[in-house]
Order: sequence, then structure tokens, then C-alpha cells
Amino acid sequence: MVKQEFLSFVLEKEEYAVPILDVREVRGWSDVRVVPNSPDYMKGVLEIRGEYVPIVDLRMRFNLEPAQINATTVVIVLNDEEKHPLGIIVDGVSEVYDLSPDEIKPAPDISVTVDDSYIKGIASVASGHLILINLEALFDVDELNKTSVEEALI
Repeated sequence: MVKQEFLSFVLEKEEYAVPILDVREVRGWSDVRVVPNSPDYMKGVLEIRGEYVPIVDLRMRFNLEPAQINATTVVIVLNDEEKHPLGIIVDGVSEVYDLSPDEIKPAPDISVTVDDSYIKGIASVASGHLILINLEALFDVDELNKTSVEEALI
């Protein structure tokens, strides 16, 4: 079986991961332009190489305490299938895991803080459990529609 690489990151002591092929870059916090009337979890947009990237506080999206924004804040910029970017604020990046499809199990329907639609699966790794994020669900948010972000900036 073909293994897939996942970039893992931490949110409130839990380890999550996204497919590494969907990661555009990992960067520190920089000036983010606030978008009026946007949801609380959307911290604004960041201009990266001439493109506006919505920045989402993943802690708030997952019903956790908001991220403490400072000089050590980490933003992972992801691409969806159409190559639209989305930046997520995380507590820190952990490592890269190689996982085969048979190592990924369906997530149980027991989450009380994170909407189950955001969880694609769970894998056992040396450090414990790795929660794989469903990027389709993360990107499927009307408030983050690229057109609405661009309109808000006009």
C-alpha cells in the first residue's frame, strides 16, 4: 500500500494532522488585515505573494479557547482541491508521519468539542493518537468563500 505523509500539529495538547501535499507553507504570524463582519474564528486575511489568504483560529473553529497571538504564533497555509489557500493558526508544528490507509481508522462519534465533520480519521503513532483533519469540511464554509473575502476588502 502507498503511504501518505501527514504534517502534525498541536492544539491544546492534542495532536492533529493534515496531508503534507496540501500544505503550502508554515509561517510565523505577521500583520493580518481584519475583515469587517467576519466570524470570530476568522482573524482576517494575509497577503501572501499577491493573494489574500483567510486566516482562521483553528482553536476557535474547534470550540476551544482562542489562540494567544504573539511572536511564536504558527500559521499553516493549506490549499484545497482548487488550490484556494486557507491559513490555520495552530499551537505548534510537531512532525511528519508516513501512514498507510490501513493505519487510519474512522473516528468514533463521541467528540464533544470538535465537530465530527472535521475529523477524517484517527491513527495510532508512537506519541499516542493522531487526529486527521477533514480538509473538505474545513474549506466548506460559506463565510470563507474566496469571493466574499475579496468583496470585503474592496
